[in-house]
Amino acid sequence: MAHIGFFALYASGHLNPALSLGRALHDRGHKVTFFNILDVRDEVLHAGLNFIPFGESTYPRGSAPEMMKVTSTLQGAAGLQNFIQRMLTLADLSFKELPQIVRQQNLDALVIDQFYPGGATIAHYLKLPYALLANVVFSHPDSSVPPPSFPMNHDPSDQGRARNQMAWEKIYQAFTPWQNADNAYRERWDLPQYEHILQDSLSPLAQITTMPSDFDLPRQNAPASLHHVGPFVSSAALKAVPFPWERLNGKPLVYGSLGTLHTGIGWIYRTIMDACSTLDCQLVLSLGNSHLEAASLGEIPDNVILVSYAPQNELLARAALCITHAGMNTTLDALTFGVPLVALPIGSDNQGVAARIQYTETGEVIQLDQLNAESLRNAASKVLEDPRYKANAQRLQHSIAQLEPLVRACEIIEAQVLVSELDSVSRSQEV
Repeated sequence: MAHIGFFALYASGHLNPALSLGRALHDRGHKVTFFNILDVRDEVLHAGLNFIPFGESTYPRGSAPEMMKVTSTLQGAAGLQNFIQRMLTLADLSFKELPQIVRQQNLDALVIDQFYPGGATIAHYLKLPYALLANVVFSHPDSSVPPPSFPMNHDPSDQGRARNQMAWEKIYQAFTPWQNADNAYRERWDLPQYEHILQDSLSPLAQITTMPSDFDLPRQNAPASLHHVGPFVSSAALKAVPFPWERLNGKPLVYGSLGTLHTGIGWIYRTIMDACSTLDCQLVLSLGNSHLEAASLGEIPDNVILVSYAPQNELLARAALCITHAGMNTTLDALTFGVPLVALPIGSDNQGVAARIQYTETGEVIQLDQLNAESLRNAASKVLEDPRYKANAQRLQHSIAQLEPLVRACEIIEAQVLVSELDSVSRSQEV
């Protein structure tokens, strides 16, 4: 049995897949410990895993919802800037507190969210092998694919590659403060300086992405250690969500969700309701525990069930269409059930996911500056009526069904990361 630590971001879209993987490793006999802020304690303990808090003075209980309240209203460049600022604060605390806390736990290895600030540097400092976990679009500078925060579709031409390269340069510029924060501690700890943080912080052993390879864009320069394992779902790591099932009326079900991060933009919810109000369907719209009050959205159409939070997979199992912000988890959940999509990318990696929806023809994409009730109604009707979208979504469903994502991820960690730790111990004993 190995002792494996997790550095996961506190947002649900990052935390929940990490918990599923942590639980799977636990069920294989490993001890799993999450190091995180107090607000995620209950979720970690619910998954049956160990929890050690840090940063209590900066992140007392209740601080995460307040941060998410601010984030929920942002999009595009403003959202990226907010994310980087939040991560710089988290990085500072992590550098100051985590090395001592982690060292006391006698870990064998770490699993680190790709966007956990300072995670790789801390692992290097502690000489711990680690796997990188990408719960969002795997971000590796590669001119064959656009950065996931840019509204760009796949273009394999020389012009497209040049466009992508220019966009990656802008990402480097945006991440300069983050890289500087890492390098300040890398200098203090006698570690080599990062030149390009998104590339230099990759694990030398394994990068694990929850995106299936059949859904990804063609990558010409992917790291040899990149593994597309597929989406993580663990019933042990999920909480039951109540829902008024008796209200479903048998009409084609449309499931709508903007995830749990970009949930403060009320006009998008209103537009989704207006678009579906004249369709022969029933819409279940989840507010994702947002800070919006249902009353602020105006009159609710008769064919709409508005809930603060929804049992997403159970509803997608019955759905004909998913209207989404193009979050990785919601999109992959929909495709797991063969449900085509209409994507309304807002921020984070939504543009990257939307580009893959476009590339695989599993749905339609509407940019926010083109979004209104009419454009959404037309896109929803198109996806519902044109059988190729359903066929392509079912093709992905079949592909995902052949995968064993959690089993494969655990095997990679055991074979690539823990074996590295055992080899290191063996070499030290020989010396």
